[in-house]
Amino acid sequence: MGPRMPVQHLLRNRNFVLLWFAYGISAMGDHISELAILKTRDALDPTVDVTPLTARMTFMFFVPFFLLGPFTGLLADRLPRRALMISADIIRGGLMCVFGYLLAQTAAWGSWGGFVPLLLVGVFAALFSPARSALLPTLVNDEQLVRANGMIAGLGIIATMAAALIGGYLADHYEPKVAFRVDAATFIASAVCLAMMRPPSGAAHAADPSAEESPFAALADGLRYVRGHRHVRELLMIAALVWFCGPVVNSVIPAVVRDTYGGTFTDISGYRALLGLGFILGATIVTILGRALRAEIAITWGLFGISLAIGIFAASTMLPWSTTALSRLGAVGITLAGLFGVSVMAAFDALLQRTVANRFRGRVFGFKDLVCTGALLIATGALGVPTAVRMDRWVGWLLLGVSVLTFVAGAVTLRVRLRRGLDRPWISFLRHLVEFVSKFWWGLERLGPVTVPRTGPVIVTANHRSIPDPPLLSACVPYRVLSFLIAAEYANLPIVRTVVRAAECIPVRRGTRETAATKEALRKLEAGNAVAIFIEGGIAPPGERRRPKDGVALLALRTGAPVIPAYISGTRYTKGVLAGCLARHRARVRFGPPVDLSDFDDHDRGRATVRAATERIYAAIIALAPEGAASAAPSREHASSWIKDDCLPVTDPLPMDSSE
Repeated sequence: MGPRMPVQHLLRNRNFVLLWFAYGISAMGDHISELAILKTRDALDPTVDVTPLTARMTFMFFVPFFLLGPFTGLLADRLPRRALMISADIIRGGLMCVFGYLLAQTAAWGSWGGFVPLLLVGVFAALFSPARSALLPTLVNDEQLVRANGMIAGLGIIATMAAALIGGYLADHYEPKVAFRVDAATFIASAVCLAMMRPPSGAAHAADPSAEESPFAALADGLRYVRGHRHVRELLMIAALVWFCGPVVNSVIPAVVRDTYGGTFTDISGYRALLGLGFILGATIVTILGRALRAEIAITWGLFGISLAIGIFAASTMLPWSTTALSRLGAVGITLAGLFGVSVMAAFDALLQRTVANRFRGRVFGFKDLVCTGALLIATGALGVPTAVRMDRWVGWLLLGVSVLTFVAGAVTLRVRLRRGLDRPWISFLRHLVEFVSKFWWGLERLGPVTVPRTGPVIVTANHRSIPDPPLLSACVPYRVLSFLIAAEYANLPIVRTVVRAAECIPVRRGTRETAATKEALRKLEAGNAVAIFIEGGIAPPGERRRPKDGVALLALRTGAPVIPAYISGTRYTKGVLAGCLARHRARVRFGPPVDLSDFDDHDRGRATVRAATERIYAAIIALAPEGAASAAPSREHASSWIKDDCLPVTDPLPMDSSE
């Protein structure tokens, strides 16, 4: 990965905003002229088989992505990425200025020859794509990638939707050359936005150390990287599936609208705009959820959603309902397909950008274009090649097949993800749910690294200010099960009980010297597990002095397990479990290094020794408090005085004289 970018609101990031607009404008340019091209082929004539025409258009535009993907990716690793994108836009603008002439010259070349000009435009679109995908991670922080990809996808689809509406209107009211000139203007506008960017130093290109290699050696190096990286290979397979199914749906929309709904060019553009509306909704959801949404989970459930949506669209071609009812059902299916489709692709791009090293990123995205467009060409070629079969009659069954295929893919990704999890499937589900709620609803942000070791016995201890504190700590340590000492009255609540058992928590009755809880905690530590204890015992209301309990120090001295301190800030105190769960927070968690208790090894484990160890542990926790939480946290001197104050009662949750 490249250097870590500072966290900055995306809309205040000049370079991201300009790239965002440039991509949206360029995406509009890719689609404005589509219906104008269909108009040149008399697509509204009922005797014309429109599905193969649409498929051939898509096929010809994406052939360069397949043939040139690795090479354009290599250029994105060798040359300044912004300059490549500007050049691609300017050349596409020039081609669209003479596009009508090119169509006239190639029209006599047969059923496929009339779409050759699209192949020329596709060459430079293929140059633009990997450079844009590789440039983005150098402009934003890693944690912003899902949101940034969602915003880019959303604006791109807004532009696509606008292009469909504009293109439909121009096709119905003007000669095709008008649409081609408007198209040229969009590419020039995109180039202007890119020219205004000022990427940070080192972001212009990858600074690939293999730049001295021959191009073919560099491509072979990138291919070895892809073949040797299981995660990347699996992501490319998912992307290929989506790019196989998407063109099928897009290709059959004109036939469904014309034959089932009785629509015109404007209606066709309207239904494609609904697909764009779904993309906007999906991109908005991805943007709102941001870092709270695990990309791999979004991919799995997005595939299930795509299956449902396309199934609904297929039903609109088969059910014996009125035209109005079928058109409304189809509109719902198309919109949902866009919603779930963009969530899958935004999550996919974020995972790939986060996984791949910067020096390989252009080539990997070039191979992605190769794989994805290969799948697209298979789909559109299968639809566009046959001439003896009237493909429009089978669109419903085609959609149904796509629905089944995406459902199977979703089931496979779910099975693989759960099998690779550290826990049983239902526990993994609970873990992911806790992480999502913590990040989205309670605003969890981890400050600094997690210092909890991945294996071996460990005690995690923190301050306690709110009901969500246990899930907040758990969400920060996704690779281990933290067994909390939890008040018995909470452990028996209906919903909480299930989570408590899954996390192997230890119930403790308040105000008692419960030997069973101590023994269970000792057993877990001796077995190499992680135990989490809130050193203050119960939740401390604002302004109330709570003396830290000695249980953490006792367990640490008895077992020798390292003690990891953590400080939780930004949460709100509430009365009642439900109120605490429903309240919004801006939670922040910071972990510290293990507390050094080695000088206590030679001491007896009497009350004075345990108290001194408790003082050191609590001081380490308080030292992690951020400046904004300083007023709510006791000073180190106050923490020490609380421990030494003999007037305060001793009610340790773990008895110091417990024994096996």
